[in-house]
Amino acid sequence: MANVKTIERGFCSLCGRALLPNEGYCSLRDDSHICSFCAGKLRVMHPLTLTWDKKGNQAKHDPIEELSLEEAGKDLENAIAYTEELRAKYDHHNAVFMVESVTTEKGGFLKPPVIYACGRVIYGCFDPEDKARLLHKGSASGLTLTGVWRLASYGASRLECQGTGGKPCALEFSGKNLACEAGDLIVKD
Repeated sequence: MANVKTIERGFCSLCGRALLPNEGYCSLRDDSHICSFCAGKLRVMHPLTLTWDKKGNQAKHDPIEELSLEEAGKDLENAIAYTEELRAKYDHHNAVFMVESVTTEKGGFLKPPVIYACGRVIYGCFDPEDKARLLHKGSASGLTLTGVWRLASYGASRLECQGTGGKPCALEFSGKNLACEAGDLIVKD
């Protein structure tokens, strides 16, 4: 028997793409649905925020779900211009990550410490093995990302994810004499 993809929620109200169960979709305030590709383009303007209670239960706040279809359509038209404004604000780097908190682990015998910078991708995309620079108090240090992880209540989880614009994640890297703290930027040229 052939593998057949079924349409779960119909079609994206913005681009007309089929909403397939394995690709995900986002529901809007007026009960219309948009595909994950359109939601990804809007994510830079409407970043996802994650919080945790004392028991470690995750609560997700998705501002895209508060938009109407008309508002989402207007924002989608302005998404490229908004991203270009951000690029101009951050010196035209290809991707920018804002550090909100830092966790450090020992690297082992004669190995540098492993640093997990938790925060949000402002725009662009980060992947493991990317060459990036850490901007800390006026100085720039080169680094290579060794992992991009989902956030958990304790910092970085061991679940990989893609660090795309507007999404919270943790960037993993290591290096001698690297100082990283909240407010620093990690940029990719």
